[in-house]
Amino acid sequence: MRAYDRNFDPPAPIAEVVLGHPISSANSGVLQGKLDSGADLTVIPLDVVSQLSLRQRSAIWTRGYEGSFSQRHVSYVNLTIEGYHLSLVRCVATERTTVLVGRNVLNRFVVTLDGKKLAFQMKPI
Repeated sequence: MRAYDRNFDPPAPIAEVVLGHPISSANSGVLQGKLDSGADLTVIPLDVVSQLSLRQRSAIWTRGYEGSFSQRHVSYVNLTIEGYHLSLVRCVATERTTVLVGRNVLNRFVVTLDGKKLAFQMKPI
């Protein structure tokens, strides 16, 4: 089991994530990925789109946790989370420093959240 990150209030399950260009070998380096079962899609930092020269494929309307709507560009990345590699993950980008790992990634794993022990575990299905 991996410990929750106590720098969040309340503490949160944070996984190690590496984002990669779907064709080239360019990658983001290790980023923090906050596991969020309430998010439909994975959200990546806007800076990573530029850093990896990701192509923006389309645009969709999204709604933030506070209820506001905005139009976001869709990109595809290769994503490695806790050492497990996933190809062509659909994501949107916003001004943030961490990755928000949504259900489009989480649904590929059995995720165990042990709130009492502030620990989590991810196993591929």
